[in-house]
Amino acid sequence: MNQQSTSIEGETITENNRRFFTFWYSKVVNKQGDIEWKINHREFIEFLRYIGFRRYDINQQYIFVKIKKRIIEEATVHGIADDVMRYIDSIDESFLIEDGISREELASKFYTSPAIFFNDKKLSMLGVEADLVLNSDTKENSYIYYQNGFVKCSAGAFEILPYKMLDGFVFKNQIKDREFRQHSSEGMFRQFIFNISGKKEQRFIALQTMIGYLLHSFYETKMKAVNLTDSSISDNAEGRTGKTLLGHAISYIKNVCEISGKDFDPTNKHKYSTAKLDTQIVFLNDLQKKFNFENLFNDISDSITVDRKNMQPFSIRAKMLIAANDTFRIEGASAKDRVIEFELAEHYSADFSPEDEFGVWFFRDWDPEEWLSFDNFMIECLTIYLEHGVIEADPINLDKRKQIQHTNRDVVEFLDEKIKKGELRSGFDYDKNELHYEFLEKYPEYKEDKWLKRNANFTKYLKTYAAFSPQLRGKCSERRSNGKSFIRFGKDEAEQVSLSF
Repeated sequence: MNQQSTSIEGETITENNRRFFTFWYSKVVNKQGDIEWKINHREFIEFLRYIGFRRYDINQQYIFVKIKKRIIEEATVHGIADDVMRYIDSIDESFLIEDGISREELASKFYTSPAIFFNDKKLSMLGVEADLVLNSDTKENSYIYYQNGFVKCSAGAFEILPYKMLDGFVFKNQIKDREFRQHSSEGMFRQFIFNISGKKEQRFIALQTMIGYLLHSFYETKMKAVNLTDSSISDNAEGRTGKTLLGHAISYIKNVCEISGKDFDPTNKHKYSTAKLDTQIVFLNDLQKKFNFENLFNDISDSITVDRKNMQPFSIRAKMLIAANDTFRIEGASAKDRVIEFELAEHYSADFSPEDEFGVWFFRDWDPEEWLSFDNFMIECLTIYLEHGVIEADPINLDKRKQIQHTNRDVVEFLDEKIKKGELRSGFDYDKNELHYEFLEKYPEYKEDKWLKRNANFTKYLKTYAAFSPQLRGKCSERRSNGKSFIRFGKDEAEQVSLSF
């Protein structure tokens, strides 16, 4: 028999290893010596294993995958059938004739009864790969995968390496559909990030570290959500400052599940149903005003449960990106420990977009050089984060916006003026009734207001104002004395003076 070789997805099959692909055999079926060709089911499964197919277990379920070198690709039953038929079509007819079977006869075995060979139960016999360990980010390193190799990022540095040097396996859908090489990162996206940082170097570097944090798919650390918000002090937040564009940019590096914030219900068990097993970042885009941030605490710091209808729930670890026009009421150590807030400068708006500035539609209209600049910039963000961690950005109007959006503009104006005049300071006791009376005298339209005419509600606004006031140190306490109710801002022991009006 002549030596015969056939290439299947980069794997070469020759007569020397024909036990892997000769999954058919002949059997005498009657006294006349007639022969019938049959499929050896065990050898057929071995053939599928040889060309890279495996079962990949996920909790109580499984999927089928195909492994080539260090790369894993999800496979369907139909895809496996297609590979088998392509293999049969590729075999030299003369090679089959020597075995006494034609290509048509062999193929007909599968065409006649495809459900026998290509079904979940049969293919589950593929079993799992014993050492199928996925390559993953570590505390010190992060990996980004491209067509011509993978980029290994570390503190302040990176290198591009061939896939044969990859320690673990990687899913094919993690590999970017473009090549990478070192290139100047002075591109459009760098300028965009500089613009939305208010063209301030400190805030620019801080935003770079936040991007790097999101790109670092390492979860054995203190997890925080990155919250992008606007900096404009306005009663009618319009957005269009670049928050969504930044979220989309990250999706070109990592696997992002974007969820509309307008429809997001934190009490709905299916709220993350569009997330996948390989989701690395959940992007809650355009969360609505007065959203209760505490509803996200467990999802941020622990695992996220993906519960799809008619499917077994599974858990993933993912970082969270939030975009909102308005601010969230984030008070207390628990809340502040779970969020990194960043205000986008008023560079872009509904009347001036990145397309207006750069003359192209981001991502869609970029040429290869612009993509290289983008990839190099994102990798730079990763290396800066791995070297310095997250750097907090200097605020623009964040505290003032929170005071206004979570209290009342006139209350804020009233308290701002008292601080400016030195009539409201940290470490002093103030009569709550007197403060409320003074406010109503200055703004008499609130004397019949259903909310602010009540002293208890005015006190709630005092506390909220103090929580976001650097001058009042974000703290307050209450006490009663001689039939009066007092409130104290801050806890400076050197300034414990009791005042009455």
